Amino acid sequence: MPETVTVFGADECQGNAVAAALLQNGNFTVRAVVQELTSPPAQHLQTRGADSVLVDYNNPASIDSALMGAHKCFVITHTDFDNEDALGTEIQQGYRIADICKKHNIRQVVLSGAHHVHRKYSLPARHMDAKACINDYMNEIDLPKTEIIVPFYFENFLTTFKPSPAGNNTYKIAIPMGEAAMDGISIKQIGPIVTALFKNPQRWIGKSCFLSADRLRIQEYAQILTHHLYPKQFKDSRISVKEFVEVFGGPGAQDLGNMFEFWKRGGQKMNSALSLELYPELQPFQQWVSANSTLLRTALDN
Repeated sequence: MPETVTVFGADECQGNAVAAALLQNGNFTVRAVVQELTSPPAQHLQTRGADSVLVDYNNPASIDSALMGAHKCFVITHTDFDNEDALGTEIQQGYRIADICKKHNIRQVVLSGAHHVHRKYSLPARHMDAKACINDYMNEIDLPKTEIIVPFYFENFLTTFKPSPAGNNTYKIAIPMGEAAMDGISIKQIGPIVTALFKNPQRWIGKSCFLSADRLRIQEYAQILTHHLYPKQFKDSRISVKEFVEVFGGPGAQDLGNMFEFWKRGGQKMNSALSLELYPELQPFQQWVSANSTLLRTALDN
């Protein structure tokens, strides 16, 4: 009998990649936790054979029904920067999921975790600090857990960190890393990696896996984009963290700025060799850009 895996956040990018990879593998029954049954990601997963379920993260009974009868689960929590207590709310939701996993004797939990940024450098990065606290709690209650820590998504160049126009066919990348290298990975490659972790629980339970497909300076990301998307040309804007926070704006800007500052100070410590072992078809940035050049051109032209 295939094992049932409850995938939280299945209508968001990372959870969706995990659910899709588990379905493609064919050895798992996927229970996809979504916020809206009629959303395109939820419907796409349903057509591929997933059982989509709605969950209210503030309602323990709702989480309970999503985990009842499941063998394993993938946990990712969402940071709502518009919430006055974004940190506390996310931590509470993660603790709630952890307690109910324990209640149902889930055999393996794969958690998308993060580093303690505030604890290490006194820089609040709520989207990371919350996940680090949830990981600590799962350890405290002895859940059979594997943690993954993911770096910058390559797909961010299509959306949140899309290079901005700076003159005729010239674009600037406004990521405040200075001369420090930044790890990255494609979201879609996280799915097969998590699938590999679920297929070999004896090896991976109790471990933290620091994922990376490439490690480049911003100028090197720019050079690769220029090579594949010429005549468009890309440059590092050389923006500081302070300038980034001002330009990015919004309630999560300082958190993201502090994340980059943490990475600049060497906080990532990712492991591309381990990532390649878990997924031998892992694509470095150059391969990803080559495969997605049409998508990138379209995003830039819009």
